Amino acid sequence: MKEELRLLRARINLSGLTRKEVAKALYLSVSALNRKLRGDLRLTEEERARLMALTARGREGGRDCQGDA
Repeated sequence: MKEELRLLRARINLSGLTRKEVAKALYLSVSALNRKLRGDLRLTEEERARLMALTARGREGGRDCQGDA
């Protein structure tokens, strides 16, 4: 589990998205996102899937998914 969270954090960093942008796209506070990425709170399957899709698209795709173009 810790390895998976480490890889998710790396994907966020490589995508160019900020934690604030990712949290907004997942409908979480930045604090809740950080606690989930540390393993303090459970990351749901839906959140994991959305995070994978979001980081695959990167910064431009992430903004489009929220309608903030």
